[in-house]
Amino acid sequence: MVILGLHVIDWLVLVAYLVGMIYIGKWASNKIKNTTDFYQGGRSFGKILFTFLNFGNITNADQATGVSREIYRQGLSGLWFQNLVLFLTPFYWFAAVLQRRTRYMAPGDIYLHRFQSPFLAGLFAIYILLVAIYGGSMGFMLTGKTMKALMVKPESAYTIEDRASVDGYQRFRELEGKQVYTPLTAEEKTEFTLLQERMNRGDLEPYKSYVNINMFYFIYAGIVGIYTILGGLFAAVVTDVVQGLLIVFLSLALIPMGLSRLGGFEGLHRAVPDHMFQLFGSASDSEYTWYFVMSMVVINLIGLAPRSFTIGGSARDDKSARIGMVTGAFAKRFLMIGWALTGLIALGLYQGHLADPTMIWGHMTRDLLGVGFIGMMIAAILAANMSTIDAQSLEWAAAFSKNILLPLRPKVSEKRQIFAGRIVIFIVLLASIFFANRVDDIFVMFKYVLSIGTIIGPPLWLVYFWRRLTTKAVVVQMILTMFTTVIIPNVVPTFDGMRTHPLLTQQTPERVVIEQVQATPDDVRNGYAEYESQWIDKRTVVPSTAIFYEQVVRENPDDLNSPLVGKGAFRNQLYYFHLLGVPLQKLSKPQLATLSFVFDIIFPFLLLFGVSLVTRRNDKRVLNEFYGAVHTPAVADLEEDARLVRDSIEHPEKVEQRKLFPGTDWEFWKPDRWDIWGFIACCALVGVIILLYIVIMGIGA
Repeated sequence: MVILGLHVIDWLVLVAYLVGMIYIGKWASNKIKNTTDFYQGGRSFGKILFTFLNFGNITNADQATGVSREIYRQGLSGLWFQNLVLFLTPFYWFAAVLQRRTRYMAPGDIYLHRFQSPFLAGLFAIYILLVAIYGGSMGFMLTGKTMKALMVKPESAYTIEDRASVDGYQRFRELEGKQVYTPLTAEEKTEFTLLQERMNRGDLEPYKSYVNINMFYFIYAGIVGIYTILGGLFAAVVTDVVQGLLIVFLSLALIPMGLSRLGGFEGLHRAVPDHMFQLFGSASDSEYTWYFVMSMVVINLIGLAPRSFTIGGSARDDKSARIGMVTGAFAKRFLMIGWALTGLIALGLYQGHLADPTMIWGHMTRDLLGVGFIGMMIAAILAANMSTIDAQSLEWAAAFSKNILLPLRPKVSEKRQIFAGRIVIFIVLLASIFFANRVDDIFVMFKYVLSIGTIIGPPLWLVYFWRRLTTKAVVVQMILTMFTTVIIPNVVPTFDGMRTHPLLTQQTPERVVIEQVQATPDDVRNGYAEYESQWIDKRTVVPSTAIFYEQVVRENPDDLNSPLVGKGAFRNQLYYFHLLGVPLQKLSKPQLATLSFVFDIIFPFLLLFGVSLVTRRNDKRVLNEFYGAVHTPAVADLEEDARLVRDSIEHPEKVEQRKLFPGTDWEFWKPDRWDIWGFIACCALVGVIILLYIVIMGIGA
C-alpha cells in the first residue's frame, strides 16, 4: 500500500524513528538541573560520547547530498565542496584543547572576558544567530529536495502546468546533449537560451512531487526543536549515538546496489569519462581547480577558529576533548569516501538526465533500495541533519541567553535563561525555513558561509596566541568585515539601479572547450562513435558567468532583448579589484571566486594587526586570567581544575615558563610529545585518506 509515494512500511519505520527521538529528549530532561547541564552536559563527556557528539555535530545529510551533487556536476573534483576540511583535521588536535581550556560556556564569553566588551559579546552572539539561520537553511533545503525526489507523483496526476514544466525540461536536456557534439543552429540556440533562463528561475523540472516543501520544513523543525529543548546536550549526545549508526548506513547503503546496476567498478569506469576521476579539475572547465581549493582551505581554516565553547567545553578533560574531536572528524572523513563514490555512481546512472542534482540521493534511494530500506534511508537523512542541528542549536541558545539576555537582565534566574534559550531555538529554526525558500544553489550558499567566517575567525585565532590584540582592533575589524561580507552584498541588490547597472551586470564571455575523450555506450547508441572507448571530440560549452553578482538573468525570461538584472549577493570584493584595474572579464569562474577569497583572507588581518599596534593594551589582570587558563590543562575533577587555574593566574611566572617564546607577546606553548606525535599521526591519516581515494577510484580503470 502506497501513501503519497511511500509504502506504508516506510512510513512506519520513519514514525518509529521520530517517536524514539522525542522519547529520548523527554528522558534526558530529568537530568537538567542548571545551565551547565543544559548547554554542556555537566562537562562530563568522556572520549566515546564526545566522539559521537562531534561526529554527529559535524556530519549531516546536506553534506553528503552536496558532495554527490558537485561530483555529478564536476566529477571527482567536486568532493572538495566538503572534503577541503580534510586538510584542517590535524589542527583540531589543538583547537579541541583551546576550546576546553577557556572554561567558557557561551560563544561570546571570550569577548565578554578577554576583551571586557559586552558590546562585542552581543555582536558575536548576533553573528552566531545569523550564521545559524543561513547555514540551517542549507540543511532544510537539501533535506526537502531529497524528500521531493522520494515522493514523486505519477504522470496521471500531473496538471497542465506540471506537464509544461516537465516537457520544457526534457527539451532543454535534448538541446544540451546535442551541443556536446555539434553547434546548435541559430533557432535552436535561441530556444536553448530561453529554456536556460527558465531553468535558472526554477520553472523547469523533470518530475513533480507530492511534497509540500513548506509543510515538510515545519514538521521537521518541530521534531528537532522538541527533543532538543526537552533534553539539552544530554539528549543531543544520546540521540547522536543512534544517529551516528544511521549516518553510516546513509553513507554506504547505495554503493553496492549502484555498482551492481552498472556492472561493478569496470562498468563505472565505462559509464563515466576518465577525466571525471581526477581529484582536481582542469582549469578550462572545472570550478574546483587546485588554486580555488587551496583558497577554500585557507578561508575555511580561518573561519573554523576554536569558538565552540558550548559543545567543545562539554568534554571531561584535555584528552577526551582531543581524542573525541579528532576521532569524530576522521570518522566523517572516511565516510566521505562513500559519499564521493556514491556521486560517481550517480554520474554513471543518470548522466545528463537530472534537472537538479541536489536530488541525487532521493533518486538513487527510490531506484535502488526496496521497501523498508527507503524508510531507513529517510530516517538516516533526517538523523544526519538532526544530529547537527540539535547540538548547534544549543550554541545558539547559549549565545542569546548568556551574551544578550544576561547583560541586559543580570538578575534573571538560570531557569528563565534555559526557557529563553529554548524559545530562541524555535525562532532560529523558523528563520532558517524562511531563508531556505529564498536560496536555491548550495554552492553559492557554501561560498558565502565561508566568506562570513572571516568576520570572527581572524580575531579568534589571534586571541589565543597574541597578547597584543586589543579590543578596539577587534571592534574595527568585525564591523568593517561585516560590511564587506554581509551588509554591502545584501543591501546593494535592493536598489534597482545597482541591479541593472551595465557595469555591474557584466559577464565573462561564453567559451567552448573541445577535448578528446573515450566514447561511452551512450555515444555509440547515438551514432557519435563506432565502438566504446573510441577517441572522439566532445565540446564543453562553458557558459558566461556573472562577475559582480552570483547570477545575471534577463528581466523577461521570454525576451532575449530585455535588460540584464543582477541576482543574488553583490560581490563588492571583486569590485575593489576592478577599481585597481584587474581585467576581471578575462578570468574564469574559479579565478573570480579565488580572487574574492583572497580579499576576505587578507583584509581582516591587516585591520587587526594595524589597529592593535596603535591602540592601548587590554587590562593586564584580565590577560593573566585568560592566558593562565589557556596554558593550564583541563582535568576531570572540577574542583581540582579550578585550583590549577587559580594557581596559574596567581603565579604568571609559571605561565611564562610554559611558553615557547617567554618574555614576548606570543603565547604559543612549548609542545610536548603528546602535542607533536598527535599532530603527526593526524597528518599521516590525512595522507592515508588521500591514498584511499586514489586506490578506490582506480579499481576497474
